[in-house]
Amino acid sequence: MNAEIENVSTISLNRPDDDQVETNDMENIEHEALVGAEMSVKEARKSATIATLGDTPFSSGGEELEHHAIVATEIVSDPVEPHHPDAIQVNAVVLLDPRLTDCPEVLEATKRRGLITLAVIPKPKRITGSEFYPTAEALLEIGVHQVYEPPIGQNFDITECANHLQTVEQQQNLRFLGVIPLREAAVDYSDILAAMLGLHVHNDLGLCSARRDKGLMKTAVANAGLRVAKFARLTAQDGSDVPNAIKSLELDFPVVVKTPRGMSTMDVYICGSMEEAVRRSGEIVRSVGPDGKKANYSLLEEFLVGNEFAVNLIASPTTPRGVQVTDIWEYNKISTDGTMVNTWQTMVDPHSDTYAALVRYAEGVCRAVGIKYGFAHVELMSRYDEKKNKFVEPVMVEVGARLAGGRKAIMAGATVPGWKPFDAMVDAHCGVPVRVPARFSPAKIAKQVYVPSTKSGKLIGVEGDDFDRLKTYDSSIMLVKVGDQVKRARDLMSFCAYVWLIGSKEDVEADAKKARDEFIVDVEEQEPDSP
Repeated sequence: MNAEIENVSTISLNRPDDDQVETNDMENIEHEALVGAEMSVKEARKSATIATLGDTPFSSGGEELEHHAIVATEIVSDPVEPHHPDAIQVNAVVLLDPRLTDCPEVLEATKRRGLITLAVIPKPKRITGSEFYPTAEALLEIGVHQVYEPPIGQNFDITECANHLQTVEQQQNLRFLGVIPLREAAVDYSDILAAMLGLHVHNDLGLCSARRDKGLMKTAVANAGLRVAKFARLTAQDGSDVPNAIKSLELDFPVVVKTPRGMSTMDVYICGSMEEAVRRSGEIVRSVGPDGKKANYSLLEEFLVGNEFAVNLIASPTTPRGVQVTDIWEYNKISTDGTMVNTWQTMVDPHSDTYAALVRYAEGVCRAVGIKYGFAHVELMSRYDEKKNKFVEPVMVEVGARLAGGRKAIMAGATVPGWKPFDAMVDAHCGVPVRVPARFSPAKIAKQVYVPSTKSGKLIGVEGDDFDRLKTYDSSIMLVKVGDQVKRARDLMSFCAYVWLIGSKEDVEADAKKARDEFIVDVEEQEPDSP
């Protein structure tokens, strides 16, 4: 604040005449005045001091004023002349790589906070339809204010993106408060972009790669003293380094071979023989990963035995422990074509003693990889101890500093009383105190059902896709339509449909089986291409 403001007058509200204004008269010095709607004595008694602007709550004679409040909004040189203030700066947030399935809830949360939303589409390799990889036009139609895409023919560049956003910030008088990653491939961009925009609300930059690269994240978690699966990085393009790595790690078959920067369970293989492990490792090293980037190495890991879980958390310095578990989902999978394929995922109570070890472990994983703001998603394996009647010895599969997929936050918000996950996410990334309920125990059972095709070919007919017939139906998404090519499901993006159910345990379990068993596809098998 400049020196001119130091002699600003205050409006005294304990005077007998409301038109009198007490000023600090100084010889040969022009003073400034405050103009605006005055506050009544009755209102002033209920109000604390708003500001003094360098003055004190005392009159020039030293007597303390009973009521002292600044009731003006603008400081002007001459209160008689009209004053036209500059445009008010508007707060904004950046949505990095959003999906249409999550956007409506995110936009509602930003709207309640009066925030402008600007979406950034890095344009990675396209995998499926616009529900998961929307166009700029689709985002604008649902309420996003502006969209940034790299120029046609250019790859996404974080520096160029930051330059563009800072230019927009200046030209449109915006103030970015946070950058929110909405996809796995965006978690390493988001914190760097936030830092380049001059924000302090971002996760640990030194551990940025450890929140995306599955090899580096295991190293970071192990360095924090937490248990991780045995693993090795393999670089041979022919997979010739696999046998020695398996011997060094003392692994038994099956083993897991995966891409280091994968997503949606893609390029993850359970290998039952040395020949298969060698082949899969070589394929990954020679290929481009699901995120559109060259995979420089493959990961060889021990095959973990137990139950698989997803533990979702909210991170903010304003929460009691820095990170808070909000919901836990237990996976049910079957082995199909050399990989573990989802059948359904069920929400469980994070406050139950049965899952206490999972809660403590997941919080430790988040701290280990430097997650301090926003959502986190920890996938882990754990063994059930029948004597203790609880899950023990959790081991991380992976961790992501992002909103969980599969509408998990939406389902948690629908079943946990008082929990508003998207409000909390926006507040956390903007550095605002996060409001959380006292407990996250769900009032009802929520379940996501994965509906597969058991055949491969051209889809010519479907039965049982009227999922709203189910008693506990909440929502659904069809990923294919008649005329599309379908295949036997083996990863998250190869299913025909997703269905979400909410209700009692018995009803939800019955409907989950109906959704899968009564879904029948008619497929026209394709003839092999001629040589």
